[in-house]
Amino acid sequence: METIQILGIVVLIIGILLIGVEAYLPGFGIPGISGIVFTLAGVFLTGRNNSERILVGAVAIIIIVAMLVISIIVFGSRTVNSPIKLDTDLQGKNLFIEEKDMEYLVGRKGRAITDLRPSGKGEFDGVTLDILTSGYIKKGTNLTITEIKNNRIIVKEG
Repeated sequence: METIQILGIVVLIIGILLIGVEAYLPGFGIPGISGIVFTLAGVFLTGRNNSERILVGAVAIIIIVAMLVISIIVFGSRTVNSPIKLDTDLQGKNLFIEEKDMEYLVGRKGRAITDLRPSGKGEFDGVTLDILTSGYIKKGTNLTITEIKNNRIIVKEG
């Protein structure tokens, strides 16, 4: 085995490892680009002719796919903490309010704190809400909540 082929194998291994690192970093950045360049350079340096390069490239692709499948299986289990998956529940207030839970707002009176074109903000009992109307309503106008539709608060003047 020639020195250039040994160097090609080292470069190929570095490229495969960099692609593995990129799989766990958010976005696509330096490790991913470097991994692709190193892998291609390693395939080119390792093979003496085109048929050997194709064979080395196919083996590299199989290794990368196997590495990703194994990591998905390992990190997919609940016993291992994954660097790319949120394992804890978010604490705090409900992040979503159902439409039936908002029905108590119907009939409440308030005022527009922005112009409604047709959406904007209104204040009802000291709480600022995102609201909708069918037309244009000026800031400061008195409002009444008429309905809750698709989790949207519909208002009219008055």
